[in-house]
Parts: sequence; C-alpha cells; structure tokens
Amino acid sequence: MSAPVAQRDVAILVLSAGVPEATVAELAASFEVLRPASPDALAGLLERDGGRIRGIATTGKARLDRALLARLPDLEIVACYSAGLDNIDTTALAERGIVLTKSSAALAEEVADLAIALMVMARRRLVAADRHVRSGHWRKEAFPLGQGSAGKRIGLLGLGHIGSAIARRAVAMGMAPRYCTRRRIEGCAYPYYPDALSLAADSDVFIVACPGGPANRHLVDREVIAALRPDSTLVNIARGEILDEDALGEALSDGRLGSAGLDVFAHEPNVPERLMSLDSVVLLPHLGSATHETRQAMGATVVAALRSHFERVRS
Repeated sequence: MSAPVAQRDVAILVLSAGVPEATVAELAASFEVLRPASPDALAGLLERDGGRIRGIATTGKARLDRALLARLPDLEIVACYSAGLDNIDTTALAERGIVLTKSSAALAEEVADLAIALMVMARRRLVAADRHVRSGHWRKEAFPLGQGSAGKRIGLLGLGHIGSAIARRAVAMGMAPRYCTRRRIEGCAYPYYPDALSLAADSDVFIVACPGGPANRHLVDREVIAALRPDSTLVNIARGEILDEDALGEALSDGRLGSAGLDVFAHEPNVPERLMSLDSVVLLPHLGSATHETRQAMGATVVAALRSHFERVRS
C-alpha cells in the first residue's frame, strides 16, 4: 500500500489535550497541525487561524458548541478519539453538513470485555473475596456463595458496537440477551423492549451501554432500578449521568438490588461515599478502553478518518 500523500495546506486543530502524542505525530506527517498551548490559548489561536481550520481531532471531552463552531467557517470534519460525543453539539454539526466520526468500533471489544468482567466480579463478589484471602479471614471461615451468570437473562440498554460485542460474549456464556434501543433493530434476533423499565423487569443482569448526554440523564432512574431484584446485577460502562447513583446506593444498601459494577460516574473522579462503602459494588476508574492496544487503535481511527476525508476531497 502506498503511503498517504501529505496535505500541508490542510490545517487540523487538535482540540483536546487528551489526544495522544503518537496520534498528533501521525497527523503532523500528513497535515498542518494547530494545537493550543493551553485551554486559555485557544481563543488566540482561533482569532489567528480559525478561518483556515478544516478538520478537528478531539477526545470528546473538550466542548465543541455553536459558539466555537461559528469561529470555524471552513470546518469539514470532526474526528473523535472516543465513543462519547457528550460535549459535541452534533445537531449544529449536522446543520452545517460537517462530518463526524468516532472510535466506537475500535474500542468496542475492550469495553465489552470489561463489562463482562464487571458482571462476574460483582455477582461473585471477587473484590471482597480477594480481601477475604489477604486479610486472613479464609483461615477462619469460608467466603459466602455468589451468583452465577450462565442461563441468566442479560438486558442491554443500547445495542451499538459495544452492546453488540457484550451480547456476543453473553451468548457464549450461555446467557440470554435482550435489548432496548430507541427503535427496534431490523433483523436482530434478540427480544426487544421499548423502554428501560420493561427491560429491567425482565433482566437478571442489566448493562448500561447507551450514549450519555443531557437527553439520557437518569434514564436509569429509581423506578428502573426498583424493577430489578435482590439477586440482580447492574453494570454501567457507558456514562455516569445515565444512572441515578443515589437511587443505586439506596437499593444496594437496602438489599433490593444484589450487586453492581461501575466503570463510570456522574462526577468523575469523585465517587459517592455510599457506593465506596459497599462490598456489593465493584468500582473502576473509567478503564473501558484503557489498554495499549485499544488506545493505539483509537488513535489510528482518528488519523484514518481525517486522511480518508481529505483524500476524497482532493480526488
């Protein structure tokens, strides 16, 4: 395969500090890369070069709203390094016909692995079991029995790249997937549920794998959590704001919900004290895509999207 042609006349703005250095270096091999030295320096960069910027590379954590877009009259494409688009005004992009890409496919398998790991860790109480061994309590008493997963109903709130990857793993484990999305997916063999409440009522394991953002804030609310049972497990690998964390803590404390596994939180890195005090919940520091291989693949997705777009424009 021939190397991509460098397009030094195309200016790409690296909007987020979180875009890896290796990805920035790859972009610099093909484009003119503009990168503010600090968040405060962005205004000056846009004042000077905003009219030349045709592409953006971002992690999705930096805000990209109408006010910022108004300063980028020639913007053609935004390539997002993550699956989350919470801080990107997708409506404004669509209105201007600006292309938006994200890295969902590149990170789906890794996040799905973590979702299954959280499910097993929570249902078998593996973190508490590890503590049981290290503390010496195993010499005094056996560890309590946990909950199995084979043969259980697994409800997926969201069936995109990540939800589908979780479903494939669940089937291999002998579980029975069912799903809830805004619209039924044509050709999908899994049972469909029109809302989170009905899905929760028919799930032994309930996994949140849908987009975040204001529209889905507390989509998993007190009523949805109450529809689960004392032997059920709730897992969130999507976005923290989707889940009512206060209601979850109450349900776990009262024994109305058996266990939970959380990789994301509403106010990261702050985690509710109640959740941290419970053995029935496994807490992770937002590790979904956090492997060397997947982060490299995510960066490659950003570079490929920008190169492909401008090569098409040139041809």
